[in-house]
Amino acid sequence: MDRASNVDLAAQIKSIMIRVLDLDIAPGQLDEKVSLYSPVVGMDSLSLLHTLVEIEKEFDIEIDDEDVMLAELRNVGSLVEMISGIIGAEGGKA
Repeated sequence: MDRASNVDLAAQIKSIMIRVLDLDIAPGQLDEKVSLYSPVVGMDSLSLLHTLVEIEKEFDIEIDDEDVMLAELRNVGSLVEMISGIIGAEGGKA
């Protein structure tokens, strides 16, 4: 996946997160270094699951539990990186 595609992917994932978590910010304001569990994002285990389900639907991919556990999801960037790797491996749509 080239850099431009990765930027588009990050924007799409951020948009999904904003929609699912009902955040009042623009995708460009959601820095990739922000912790998923910070007050800005406010994610918990249930909202992470909901976000992953929406990402699966949007990109027509399957996210295995093992992928999530190995990714050590800590911030927005780590989520984008995990999804990018899955799309690259599965050839999902971006």
